[in-house]
Amino acid sequence: MYANYETFEDADHHAHALTGWEQRYDQVGEGAFRSTVKQVSVAGVQVFQESANVRIVQRGQLPAGSVTFGLVLGGGAPFSFQGVRVDENALVVAPGAREFLLHSPPDMSMLGIAIDSSLLAAAADAAGIDVQDEILSRQVLSIPGVAGARAGKRIIAAVETVLADPDPFSSGDGAHRFTQTVTDSILDLLTFHVPSHEDRLTYACRADVVRRAHELVLARPEEPISVLDLCEKLRVSRRTVQNSFQSVTQMNPVSYLRAVRLAQVRRLLTTTSQSEMPVREAAMRWGFSNLGHFAGDYKSLFGELPSQTLRAR
Repeated sequence: MYANYETFEDADHHAHALTGWEQRYDQVGEGAFRSTVKQVSVAGVQVFQESANVRIVQRGQLPAGSVTFGLVLGGGAPFSFQGVRVDENALVVAPGAREFLLHSPPDMSMLGIAIDSSLLAAAADAAGIDVQDEILSRQVLSIPGVAGARAGKRIIAAVETVLADPDPFSSGDGAHRFTQTVTDSILDLLTFHVPSHEDRLTYACRADVVRRAHELVLARPEEPISVLDLCEKLRVSRRTVQNSFQSVTQMNPVSYLRAVRLAQVRRLLTTTSQSEMPVREAAMRWGFSNLGHFAGDYKSLFGELPSQTLRAR
């Protein structure tokens, strides 16, 4: 595990600070160079948030064995990746071990994510998302700006949490929680480009699949429901479940169903006192047996820890 926050006054020093990357940064904009890098590498996932005050040209080779993603957080003008315009409505995506060329505007801020290819494939399979190699080779994908901002905010919050106290994330539950937050956020964005294969279902039918899945979660509060459980209970295929959630919620089914359970926990907390319903009991009632994972997921969704939620008197 590696976690670090640095500031720089030289473009090359900035470029060399990103672990596992072969690259160089050329400053082409006028002015004294000022930049920052926040980076965390945990269990097959590397995330870095970088900013710089002047225009730079980044070139080099993407990390081998990983799929690299990029989200624009801000800039005085659009970015350009491999000759394609990139702004807040775009997701950069590219397989590893490929040469790249990125033009960054002045006052830029960008989030970079490199995920081990096998880890990404396993997470996509568990979430019921059919991410094809062709999608991961398009270089730039269009996404709704709101969805990109939501994913970026969630990933940045995870990075800040690690930087504040790295030790709990060096292995075990903490490492798993970080990687899950990052991969789930990226998968939510990729669902906008997973082939729909409508299965001749109308939108109303797909909405009904989501409705029935939601009701199943509410009916079985102590038993988290997997994608395979949904297929069995609803008597539909994995692809139908995936396509239904993508079409109706723009989320993968695992993330959606987890959020539903978290919402029920929050409702319990806001309508009871600490003496009536301790946080641990509320979490257990809705199937969250690992309190570390629960607290991280809760903060990602609601922006606060469960212990910080205002309780009833």
